Amino acid sequence: MSDWNGTILKYPTDENQNKKIAYTLLNNAKSKIKKGNLFALRDLGQLILAERELKKCFEKYQKKELPLQEVYEPFNKRVLYGKGYKFVRNVINQFADDCVSKGDVDKRILDSISLAHKHGSKTGILSTSNDIAIHRTLIRLNFENLFDVIESNSLVTRYIKGERKLVGFTFNINNRKPEYLETRFLRRYNLKEKDVIYFGDSVDDIGIADMLPAGNFIVPFLATDEFREFATKRFGAFAPDTKEDLDFYLK
Repeated sequence: MSDWNGTILKYPTDENQNKKIAYTLLNNAKSKIKKGNLFALRDLGQLILAERELKKCFEKYQKKELPLQEVYEPFNKRVLYGKGYKFVRNVINQFADDCVSKGDVDKRILDSISLAHKHGSKTGILSTSNDIAIHRTLIRLNFENLFDVIESNSLVTRYIKGERKLVGFTFNINNRKPEYLETRFLRRYNLKEKDVIYFGDSVDDIGIADMLPAGNFIVPFLATDEFREFATKRFGAFAPDTKEDLDFYLK
């Protein structure tokens, strides 16, 4: 079982992805205004406000003064709400493609999980990132069948005049990873905590680390040195230095 952001994907949050969505929508609004579509002025104003609010929210989140869900509230309200689903989905897919092209995905973790999967282990992802980006990345890397379970946040949509429009991102996974591990993985496959190996890179994964026996929590290569030290001392986590270390440990 693995986290995604900061574990498999090098970015610890979806901030970069969300910036790409916002800037693409911003450029789209500017283009419409130049063509005389004054209704796009509202979109432009909302996006400018969102940029200011999001910057403040992410600063507070990094200082642990704000939960991740509240970071996304202005993004949902001012950036995503009412936008076309296909347009935003395509932006997310392009972001995922760019991450693969730039080598922002740590294939060492995926390769190790793939080896375990081939030997019969059940595999899964628990992530606060969104399902579109995760699935697209796995497809691009030919790992689309690697995970038996993928639990992540997703886009909420509704149909307006026959067109699929966005409401925003869900936050189902946020602060509920232990619950999801229990209900969507352990019970489904009749497993115990001792049967689980989990890759996690941040304090968002501490709830799961608390559930597992010492040694069953693995700190990925992309984690900060601070978290590596914290997790090894607090939970008896394993923090490999090389792919060879990881493969040997998993055997």
